Amino acid sequence: MTDSPIAARAEAVRDDLIAPATASRELIEYSVLGVAGLGEVRDRLVADSNAVAASARRRVTELLTERHGGRRPQLSGWHSLLVFLLTFASAAPLALLGSLRLGADGLETPAAIVALAVGILQALVALAVVGKPVPRSTLFQSQVSAALAVAGAVFGASVTSGSLPVLFLAGAAGSVIALVAYLFGRRDRDARQRIDDALETAFLDVSAEVAAERARLQEELARELSERRADVDGIRALRSASIALLRQMGNPAVDDDPASLPGTYLIAGHTSAWLPPTHRDRGVA
Repeated sequence: MTDSPIAARAEAVRDDLIAPATASRELIEYSVLGVAGLGEVRDRLVADSNAVAASARRRVTELLTERHGGRRPQLSGWHSLLVFLLTFASAAPLALLGSLRLGADGLETPAAIVALAVGILQALVALAVVGKPVPRSTLFQSQVSAALAVAGAVFGASVTSGSLPVLFLAGAAGSVIALVAYLFGRRDRDARQRIDDALETAFLDVSAEVAAERARLQEELARELSERRADVDGIRALRSASIALLRQMGNPAVDDDPASLPGTYLIAGHTSAWLPPTHRDRGVA
């Protein structure tokens, strides 16, 4: 390719993009491959890369489940999800009792029953994993729940009579028991560290597997480009020229590996989609 045809084709890449000033480098490369007549290769590459990312997401969940069961960090674990929901439910008795100040009647008994139910469920959920560490987030939620339960018990005891204060106190006791059980389970420093770092550890383990899959895709791409006798050097030049042209428009994309095989940016971008953006920026993928 000469400079003039490259410039013209770079403009074709620019025109192919919906938002050229903000397009990522993988989107730019997507258009480059299309302009270069490799749309079929490009589409297969995207599909295969997305499949790797989807598999990586499942693998993270599998590792967390194998290592920590329902206690795994993230709300996908049954224990973590229940504690999260019960923490919100812990505020219900206070909300019901607060309605009394607004003139509502007959809410004392429902508030006491909810407080008792939440406390019992908190205790049962905690006892189901007693002696095992829970994530830091679960401990924090339990602390919030216990504080809400105790506040509700104090408030409930001050505005109700008969057996209702006992129900509020029993509910608070259940939430406090749950908190004590979680603190007991986190007494071992090593076990506590393992579950607090569980997500990061799983990310690192799966990243190694993704790197192997990424290398496989690169090998397959190189073989297919060779079989098609694609002008690899020309496509590289077009990719660099396109990124340079778009950077003149304020696009932040960087052509930091201009000698890489055409399709490399697509593979890197799509196979990293399984990670949160913060981890992609840190290069964990």
